[in-house]
Amino acid sequence: MMKVTPLFHSPHRLLVGDAPLVGVLDLPSSASNSERPPIRLFFPATTVSPKPRRVKQARYFVNNRVSYVLQGFAHIALARHTTKLYRFIVRPLMWMVSLFFPVRFLKIPDTALVTTNKDDSPVRYAPLDNSNKTKSQSLIMFSHGLTGTGEENALFCTALAKRGYVVACIHHRDGSSSRVPMPDGTCKFYEHLPNGDDYSPNHRLEQVSFRAKEFLYATKWLLGEEQGGDDYDHPILQQIRPKLDTKKVIASGFSYGSTTCSLAATAEPKRFQCAVFLDGWFHVDYSSKGYLYNFPPEAFGEDWPNGANNGNERSHVIGNKDGLTIPSIFINSAQFEGYEKLYAATTTLASNINTHNKHDSKTPESTLHVIPNTKHQNFCDVGFWLPKVLLRRLGKLLALGDADVLEASENILDLTLKFLKKF
Repeated sequence: MMKVTPLFHSPHRLLVGDAPLVGVLDLPSSASNSERPPIRLFFPATTVSPKPRRVKQARYFVNNRVSYVLQGFAHIALARHTTKLYRFIVRPLMWMVSLFFPVRFLKIPDTALVTTNKDDSPVRYAPLDNSNKTKSQSLIMFSHGLTGTGEENALFCTALAKRGYVVACIHHRDGSSSRVPMPDGTCKFYEHLPNGDDYSPNHRLEQVSFRAKEFLYATKWLLGEEQGGDDYDHPILQQIRPKLDTKKVIASGFSYGSTTCSLAATAEPKRFQCAVFLDGWFHVDYSSKGYLYNFPPEAFGEDWPNGANNGNERSHVIGNKDGLTIPSIFINSAQFEGYEKLYAATTTLASNINTHNKHDSKTPESTLHVIPNTKHQNFCDVGFWLPKVLLRRLGKLLALGDADVLEASENILDLTLKFLKKF
C-alpha cells in the first residue's frame, strides 16, 4: 500500500498531556476597562455535555480573522494603511488571498473554543490538581513579538495548557503589533519608526515600558487583584481564579515579548516565580547613530543610554537596581546565536541572574540553550500553517531554518517543560 505523505506538519505530537481538552477563551478589549489588553486564555478543560458536537475547535486566529491579520502585515511590508494604494488595491487583495490562505481551514487540535456567551460554554475548567488545596494552579503570562499578535504562538500555549498550565497570551496595543483591536472599536496598526536623523532611542524604550505595564496589569487582572468594571468577567474566569497561586506565576515571551516580560519581572520580581524567554531580543544596535545598548537596560541593572529623554535621567525608574534576578531559561535560535552582540547580551543576562542567586542553593540555575539549524520563526506556528511543499520553497523568506519544523518545536517545548518542573 502506498504511503500518503501529509500535506502539513501535524502538531499532534506536541499536544500530549493529562488534560482531556484545552479550552480557548478570547477576551477582547473592554470599553469599560481600557487598561486591560486583549487576552487569549488557554486552560485545561473537559466537556460539560457528553455530546461532542457541541465542542467547536479553536482556530489559530481569533474569530478566524485571517484577512484582518494579513492586512496588518501588508501595512508593514507593502503600503501604509492610510494610503490610496492600500485602501483600493492592497486591502482588497489581502481579503481575496485570505479566502484561500491555508491557515483559514486549519484548527488547533485538542481545543474547545469558548464563546463570550456566558450561558453556553461547551467546556469547564478542569485543573489537573483536584486536591482540596484551593490555590495550586500555575499561571503563565505570554507576550508576543514585534509585529506579532500572539496568535502565532498558539501551539506553544496549547501544549502548556494540555499539561495543566493556564496560559494567558496578551495582544499588546502599543503600536508594536501588526494590527490590534482597540476598546473603542477601532484598530491600531503597527507604528513605523522614523529613519535617519529623526530616529530616537526613546521610542523602543518607552514602548517596551508600556508593554510591561500592560503585562503586569493583565497579570493582576487575571489574579483578581484588578477588576476595573470589566465587561468580560466570564464564568470560566470565576472557575479559574480561586485556584490560581500568586506564587506560581511564570513570565514568558517570544522575541520582543521576552524583552517585555523581562522588564515586568525586573519591576516586580516577587510576583514571578521564573521566566521562559524564547529567542529574546536583548540588545539594540543602531551604532550608525551612536545607539548601542542592552535591552531593556533595567533588566541588566543599567540606565537608559545617553540621548534618551533628551539627556535627562530616565523617566522609567525601577527600584530593583540588581536588574532581572528571577531564575530563567533562555532558548535561542541558531540565527540569533550568530548575532554576536545580541548573543553576548543574552549570555550576560543569564550570567547576571546566576551571580545574583549563587548563594541561594534552593534557586534553580538559569540556563541558555540554542536549537540547531533554526531561525527566528521556528519559535512560531508559521511552519504549521503552510503545506510542506511551500515551506521548502519559502522557508528562507519566512525566516525558517533547515531544522525539521516539528522537531524544533518539540525541542523548545521539552526544554521549557524540564525547566518548569524544577518549581
